[in-house]
Amino acid sequence: MVSEENLKIRVSVWLWRKLVFELRKRSAGHRESGAFLVGSVAGTRARVTSFVCYDDLDPDAYQHGAIAFHAVGYAALWQHCRSRKLDVLADIHTHPGGVRQSPTDQENPMLPLVGHTALIMPRFARTPWWSLRTLGVYEYLGDGRWCDHIPGARKARFALMLW
Repeated sequence: MVSEENLKIRVSVWLWRKLVFELRKRSAGHRESGAFLVGSVAGTRARVTSFVCYDDLDPDAYQHGAIAFHAVGYAALWQHCRSRKLDVLADIHTHPGGVRQSPTDQENPMLPLVGHTALIMPRFARTPWWSLRTLGVYEYLGDGRWCDHIPGARKARFALMLW
């Protein structure tokens, strides 16, 4: 579990492509879906090496069209990370429309740790897999406060890499 305020998270374009298509499939065009991005950290740099979808951790996560992640899912997430010596680097979920955080998103971070990164993908992941321009990138500041980051900026918090 990583909560570094100046963290720079990188993901290969090929893993990102796989994630986009997986979230698109699980959203089925009509419901939210999501995943935790996991990997390793070295100082303020983090590299996503895999992801684990919410419903693989908590089979009841998508029961009502929106995401409701339960304690059983968190227990499975911590076990997954412990057994593979990985850290949670960010979470991502889809929205039906844009990438603005809903009041529910703002009030209920998946990991309420200062510096945690939450990503929102629009249109139930029916977005280009080769770009982050449509992505919402948010950093949790604590006490229900968030900071939004611009994807693709020179010193972006979250960026695609070729490798």
